[in-house]
Amino acid sequence: MFEFIKHSGDTLKKIWGTETWIFSAHPDNPSIVEVNDRTYNFLQLFKKHREAILGNLGYKEFPILVKIIDPKETLSVQVHPSDVDAEKLGEKDRGKDEAWVVLSKNGFVYLGFEGEVSYEELRKNVVKKMHKIDVKRLDAINIPAGILHALGKNTKVLEVSTNSNITYRVYDFERGRELHLDKALKVIKKRPIEELILGSIKEKPVSTNFFEIKYLQLNKALKFSIDTFRILVCTRGEAIVRGQKEEISITQGENILVPASTKRFIVEGKDAEMFLISAK
Repeated sequence: MFEFIKHSGDTLKKIWGTETWIFSAHPDNPSIVEVNDRTYNFLQLFKKHREAILGNLGYKEFPILVKIIDPKETLSVQVHPSDVDAEKLGEKDRGKDEAWVVLSKNGFVYLGFEGEVSYEELRKNVVKKMHKIDVKRLDAINIPAGILHALGKNTKVLEVSTNSNITYRVYDFERGRELHLDKALKVIKKRPIEELILGSIKEKPVSTNFFEIKYLQLNKALKFSIDTFRILVCTRGEAIVRGQKEEISITQGENILVPASTKRFIVEGKDAEMFLISAK
């Protein structure tokens, strides 16, 4: 049985920048991964080894989706439904909760809105009513289902979400793509902005009902015991990940999934920076 799965997929080029889906088992864009120098479709690999990967998590499908998003333009204002709303609206996909960790030196996001919002305001330019938040590297942002949001130009982020590809586009900055205003109005919710801006992930992990993101600054060996999978996303430096029988190197821009069946692993590196991601 393998102890590590390495992401080796391509970066998707979009009209607005680039997007990399890391360990995606979503049928819209399954990741390409490597196991012992052989290449696999991660969705197919997951179906074959679901229990070994998930361990004690009882999901039928891989529960989360991890992306690196690097926009060269401000992205569309959008919103995602909850599981309940997705079912009510007849969607085949589940709902979507997500969180961002900022990887660029600085940037901005649009998040939530002031007062109430009408169909006409959505149609014309809802950005005028939204909070524009300046952010810096390692700031974390919580985006539960129902929260209007848009990622700012040149604001690169690590995005972790539930395994869903439902997006209701509300405003597209005159790009001419399809909007989904009727559905958006049915799912939009309001939350205090203080619940969404979480501060630096160095100070506190991001923890939602569905996943957790921890920041790792490696100056010594770190040991982990697991009963479900972990994903390591390396954003600076390099490290060695050691299982019980195998070891694998990871460097900036590389990503590794440690399945539940590995049970214990050690990460060693000097001045390496990583994010440790798990599902709930």
